[in-house]
Amino acid sequence: MAKAYIICGGTGGHLAPGIALAQRWTARGHSCRLVVSNKDVDSRLARHHPDLDFLKAPGRPFSWNPLKLVRFFWAYLRAFVIALTLLRRDHPSVVVSFGGFLGMPWVLMAKWLEIPIVLHEANRVPGRATRFLSPFANRVYLPSGVRLSRVPSHLIRPLGLPLRQEVQHIKKAEVREKWDIPMGVKLIVVLGGSQGATSLNEWVEDHRDVMVREGIWMICLTGPAKGEEKVEEFDSPEGFRVRFQWIPFTDRMAELLSVADIAITRAGAGTIAELIQCLTPSIFVPYPFAADNHQVANANYLEQRGGGIVVMQNKLSTLLTEALDLVFNDWLLSRMRENLRLLGQEDAALAMAQDIEFLLSARQMADPSAVVSSPS
Repeated sequence: MAKAYIICGGTGGHLAPGIALAQRWTARGHSCRLVVSNKDVDSRLARHHPDLDFLKAPGRPFSWNPLKLVRFFWAYLRAFVIALTLLRRDHPSVVVSFGGFLGMPWVLMAKWLEIPIVLHEANRVPGRATRFLSPFANRVYLPSGVRLSRVPSHLIRPLGLPLRQEVQHIKKAEVREKWDIPMGVKLIVVLGGSQGATSLNEWVEDHRDVMVREGIWMICLTGPAKGEEKVEEFDSPEGFRVRFQWIPFTDRMAELLSVADIAITRAGAGTIAELIQCLTPSIFVPYPFAADNHQVANANYLEQRGGGIVVMQNKLSTLLTEALDLVFNDWLLSRMRENLRLLGQEDAALAMAQDIEFLLSARQMADPSAVVSSPS
């Protein structure tokens, strides 16, 4: 049995794949501890997995703001001490980092203690943490076609984003009955990632009358601290019931995406992976301030493969036309769902768990004294 430390907190896009790997890792007879941040988004998601071992650790994103800079260094100092103490005490078989501000202290301490290091990068433009830490890694997982110049090719494996076991496509009729949504109506789901997107929330409010007139139902995942949960019902000009539902957070993402005719969404790697898995045609509005513009790269990749449409934030005035054209085009929606089906064949979490086992076994053969696992 091998113990893994999985560093995966800070955003839903980092934590969700960490949970997915932990599910497959423990199912194969190993143990793990997931290191997460103190942010509410981590706490919300972790609460739904009481069978997993979570550790909250200090960490803050970098900022040039003087006060935030002081807090950044103080948090990192504490994180280095905690990482060194726990890794030295437990000496896990491997440390896995899914990127973000939380991973650096743990990866650097793992390197010092000669613990194997595995990095996973989900975005098509690798983040700063991945670029900085990649020379220390024994294995780096990247999206297909993405490379890192500082990493030898034999250490790189192409891999998608690990998805939690509960994220599966569900038949639309089954979910619509559960959510009390008639099969005949068109439904658009709007979501802005784990933090929500104020501009998309406002867009829904601004175009409510148009959607009611067209008979389109809407569910808006607003994000934590961006409004209360509520349901509003209206009558269309033809006398049909139209419902608008506002949800700050949900752990029923598979249902939410499976029930939709289309989604209007940001383009984080985690969101895109879930859309592919749930076969949800989408209109992407990439977050314009994402690091290295990685959301544009993510969205363009899926658009080029026929799974979505990209509308830039500065072209938000065209979003209504794009949404109405797409949601009523059943032929195009069917083609897009088939394209998504072709993209979603791999169980990335299982493939990652198996490859880590192989990596540790190979190290054990080279150094029999190494503390590693054997594949189950």
